[in-house]
Amino acid sequence: MVASFYSSNDRDIVYRDIDTPDDIVDINSRIVQPIAYTNVMSLSDLDVEIRKQKFIDIMLPAILISKSKLRAKRERATELLKEEELSTGDNIWLDKLKNTYRTEDPDKLLLRLNDHPTSIVLAQAAIETGWGTSRFFREANNVFGVWSYDKNEPRIRASETRDGKAVYLKKYRSLIEAVDDYFITIGRGPYTSFRKHRAINSDVKNLVNHLDTYSEISNEYVKRLHSVIDTNKLQKYDDYVLPGKEGV
Repeated sequence: MVASFYSSNDRDIVYRDIDTPDDIVDINSRIVQPIAYTNVMSLSDLDVEIRKQKFIDIMLPAILISKSKLRAKRERATELLKEEELSTGDNIWLDKLKNTYRTEDPDKLLLRLNDHPTSIVLAQAAIETGWGTSRFFREANNVFGVWSYDKNEPRIRASETRDGKAVYLKKYRSLIEAVDDYFITIGRGPYTSFRKHRAINSDVKNLVNHLDTYSEISNEYVKRLHSVIDTNKLQKYDDYVLPGKEGV
């Protein structure tokens, strides 16, 4: 069912609930409609191939919308950093962006605002959620296992503890928010090598090799990413775009 409909960044985004797998809009072409799912459901009862495709159909619009938003931020930041004097509003916006990405250095800020191939994001999402079967994905729209350290933000408690203390994960209003947070994590986290290489090339196999620090299992995680991307032919989605974004 459709929850709401409004315009964002000159693009109409449909916010949609999922009650059954039939509520997931099939993606049948490289032009992806901007649908933001506000909740998800367990896909574990579906056949493996159907489950994987439904998961991609859920995640792909959110990834493309988030990438579009990130590019818009980078373009605006690039222009503002060229100016000698800024308006109060522009200063506030730029200072907030620097705070979010934890840097005052203009070059580092722009480096942290880059995006990367969709296939990599899809593969990481698939691994982190078990292709849409994890509790955090189902109950909190938490795709990438992002922890919460703020008791005042929406979150859910994990079943396990760390050093005897409760662990919480963020709860998001939509999958777009989860992907937004993912790009911030990649942008400011301990992924210097990955950020450096994605700024100069978009070769998926090369970039994946620089994500060993994303997981505690290091090189094994890199191997899993390569396997998920290759086995499921995820690189074809690197050419998928939102309406009006051909050639991006």
